[in-house]
Amino acid sequence: MNWLATLNESQLKAVIHPGGPLFVVAGAGTGKTRTLTAKIAYLIMQGIKPNRILAVTFTNKAAREMKERVIDMTGPHAMDVWLYTFHAFGLQILRRHISELPYGYRSSFTVIDEDDGKKIVSDVIKDLGFDSKMFSVKALKNLISLFKSNRMEEFERSDEEKIYKGYQTYLRENQLIDFDDLLIYPLELFTDNKEVRELYQNRFDHVLVDEFQDTDVIQYKILRILGLKHKNLFVVGDPDQSIYGFRGANYNNSNQFIKDFNAEEVILDKNYRSTNLILNAANKLIANNFNRPSEKNLESDLGQGMPIIYNKEQSDYQETFYVINQINQLIRDNYQYDDIAILIRNNALSRLFEDALIKEGIPYVIYGGISFYQRKEIKDALAYIRVVNDTSQDFYLKRIINVPKRSLGLVSIQKLEDKARELGISMFEAIDYVDLRTQAKQSLLTFKQIIFDLREAFDEMEDLYQMMPILMSKTGYMDMLKLEDSESAEDRMNNLKELQSVFTRGDVYYEGSFYEKLNQQLDQIALYSDLDQETTEESRVKLATYHQVKGLEFKIVFMVVLEEGIFPNDRALMSTYELEEERRVAYVGITRAKERLYMTYAEKRMVYGQMKMGYPSRFLKESRLISELPSQKVTYVKESHILNTGDHVDHQVFGRGVVVSVDKEIATIAFAMPHGIKNLLESHPSIKKVKK
Repeated sequence: MNWLATLNESQLKAVIHPGGPLFVVAGAGTGKTRTLTAKIAYLIMQGIKPNRILAVTFTNKAAREMKERVIDMTGPHAMDVWLYTFHAFGLQILRRHISELPYGYRSSFTVIDEDDGKKIVSDVIKDLGFDSKMFSVKALKNLISLFKSNRMEEFERSDEEKIYKGYQTYLRENQLIDFDDLLIYPLELFTDNKEVRELYQNRFDHVLVDEFQDTDVIQYKILRILGLKHKNLFVVGDPDQSIYGFRGANYNNSNQFIKDFNAEEVILDKNYRSTNLILNAANKLIANNFNRPSEKNLESDLGQGMPIIYNKEQSDYQETFYVINQINQLIRDNYQYDDIAILIRNNALSRLFEDALIKEGIPYVIYGGISFYQRKEIKDALAYIRVVNDTSQDFYLKRIINVPKRSLGLVSIQKLEDKARELGISMFEAIDYVDLRTQAKQSLLTFKQIIFDLREAFDEMEDLYQMMPILMSKTGYMDMLKLEDSESAEDRMNNLKELQSVFTRGDVYYEGSFYEKLNQQLDQIALYSDLDQETTEESRVKLATYHQVKGLEFKIVFMVVLEEGIFPNDRALMSTYELEEERRVAYVGITRAKERLYMTYAEKRMVYGQMKMGYPSRFLKESRLISELPSQKVTYVKESHILNTGDHVDHQVFGRGVVVSVDKEIATIAFAMPHGIKNLLESHPSIKKVKK
């Protein structure tokens, strides 16, 4: 058991704990997985049969890696350990016992995925004779999930309840179960069937849980039942990193476990990831949360490290320039792009940083997501604008002709395309000539009228910023998203509001008539999208939300857009519970950094097309280390620029030039004759820095 010698004192204490309920409070970067796998290996070495050990986690990847580690430690007989995700464990139970539920299921049932579930909901709506245009299938499926898992007490509308009942009936009649059932039905078996309950209470001698802070109410009830007899429940987690409340994770499970089982605690607070100035900031920040089941202070043997840089800029663009300049300096200091992450609170905030990274030619990747301009809702909105601008663009018309849904099937759209080809005209023009059933034809004519109405509105406009509100209103796109009532729908609505900022800035960047400015803006967006796709270097800066990087680490972390109302977000300011979850999100952000941490905000920011004053996030103040570091002065860079005197640039119209000076956001650039000296916004999309 040489691997025991690799454990620190707290880890060893947890691993050799003699039994009974134990809560291992494992701080960020403290070796949580190592401790859990070492515990399983230790139990096996102590003579516990592997098939009498149950360990549950949240992802298949984590389950696979944990099993591999245990096998490495103890040998191939560890294959018999029950090491599953919660849903995979539920499936094991149901394959054996689902026929004992009163719903007529056989053990050969089929598990459906989310898309299958939406298709069934859609079919049920039609079977009930409801107007499908009155419902968002995705939102309904989400509501059904909330109701089934007891996160919603009742449906607001009777037709929603009818659809739910039809959905459940369809599942049971067709021997189908969904992902919610993989947890709900095992709990029902354990609760109502004494034989099944006692079988599994006696089957396992030890139950271990990974990422306990992410468990929901149903998962905790299952664990509680399994551990009631032997009480050998070993749970590992960090309540301070509980950031998935929107997915159903129940923060109070930690307190509930300690109360229900009178559990002992072992705190892992030796961090193997970050320097101590970073950890001190994290400790100081999270100490502002009152509701903490267990307090801890992270420390490491990695020294004090570099001071955290707190940076204030006058505007959102200057904030991006500051980050770009710092990245360039870090690369000169021999860091790699792969070492760097820019963390944002929500996806809509990524656009400004994407634009700056592209302009500077810095390779990047949207971690766990896609480029702002590649997101479905952005591409949909731009497709509408392109069709209004030029109705002959069939490619874009096909994208949005049935978005939102207009009762148009693929066959109808194909007939329209065939008719256009036959007559040698655009699909838009062919709408008048195609022969379709009455409802489909009417849907096409309605779509055509929407485009005409939008064109008429565009013809009256002088400024680009006027487009988005009328576009979202007349197309019904925003109403469609509101019906979805989900976390992703809110993100998508925010992204569309952020597209408003793109066009508002376009009014500053471009000259000419409304349509001249619009065409320049659309060209620039197309160029940005292409540039993003062509980046092939392996080493890239990561641009991500905090939720997407939980569990990861980076040498350099930029926490940006740290303004009150954005992070913490507006909703959190109305609720202590939500504010504390936002603070935990910030804590996760700080603890991703290994060597250097930058925390930045701007005094002015364009939010959804309007310039607003920005106030520093409370999280900046709460993490500040000035009192602990009297000798360290926090310096604020008053103004950052992406262009500097002497830089060589390339302009799409004026060609090559040299920067003569930069004052505020205006760059004076000398171009070859006949253009001469020009004063331009340094953030202008037409300008790109080039090597001499």
